[in-house]
Amino acid sequence: MELKQTRMDNRKINDQSRKGLRSLISETENPVFLIEHPSGLIYGANDAAISACGAYSPIGEPLKNVIYSEAQNGPVFFDGRWFYPKQELISWNNKTYTKLVLEHPSSMPDEATLFTIRNMIAVLLHRLRSPMTGMQGYLDMVENVTDERDQRKLSKVSEGLDYLFEIMDELELLHHADAFITNKPDTDESDAESIIREILYTFEPDIRNRISVVNRTESGFQFNAAELKQILTLLITNAIEHSSGADQPVLVEIEAANKINITNGGTPVPDDIASNLYFPFVTSKANNLGIGLSLAQIIASRRQAAILLTENSNEGGITFSLYCSPLPMD
Repeated sequence: MELKQTRMDNRKINDQSRKGLRSLISETENPVFLIEHPSGLIYGANDAAISACGAYSPIGEPLKNVIYSEAQNGPVFFDGRWFYPKQELISWNNKTYTKLVLEHPSSMPDEATLFTIRNMIAVLLHRLRSPMTGMQGYLDMVENVTDERDQRKLSKVSEGLDYLFEIMDELELLHHADAFITNKPDTDESDAESIIREILYTFEPDIRNRISVVNRTESGFQFNAAELKQILTLLITNAIEHSSGADQPVLVEIEAANKINITNGGTPVPDDIASNLYFPFVTSKANNLGIGLSLAQIIASRRQAAILLTENSNEGGITFSLYCSPLPMD
């Protein structure tokens, strides 16, 4: 009877301890796990983490069974998304735990923000397209002007209109981003190296000659081929056009079956831009709307993939990495 009472008292103490620990992690919307030392088992989790697991309880499970870690200090995959892990040690009742916070990259706009931006773009396109088309029509009507000075003036107006139409076309790409997403299953496998080399031949030889391709895996890349081509075209173009990296070499590296790196030289992306990289209209390039990275991220996210800035230094250059949903773990 005394043994049974002791077990009940210990269970009560453990429950109170777990509740006390959970109070330390309950004030954030990010998924948070408490890892017990030295077992490495999940001792507790906040509501965001538990609800993301659905009917499956993570408590008492090894962390590696719940979260996929790409590499030490690298991003982790959980609940169909990529996160940056942040760790700290906690001492509680003479025991040590690791508090693991999964932070969503702040540089990525959420779905609600993107929806609002795309709706605003739709209104802008609707309001501008008609008057601009009318202006183009008037220019066409007076194209036979003989006075040389008037011709120069009209030529400048025509160039300005052409530039505005190019901007409109770029905005259309973001507004109709869903058109780039196919209905094929997530389990498609692609020949990433062939896709990359096909993309390179769309560039002029002088640009193509400064792009190197390295394939470090013999397996297929776990992504839909058509969408992979769209994403890599946008990322390679971004690397080529980086304002401080003009004429710098570009490296496209297939690192694994679910990771591709695109690296270019030049000075690092400034902090104020890096913190909002995937928002439209954030760019360091002249005459550019910053649509490319936003569009690439939209396409990637629909396949549980993410594009992360993994290197941003004078020594290592600027690297964007495409992380796809990890392969099934044993």
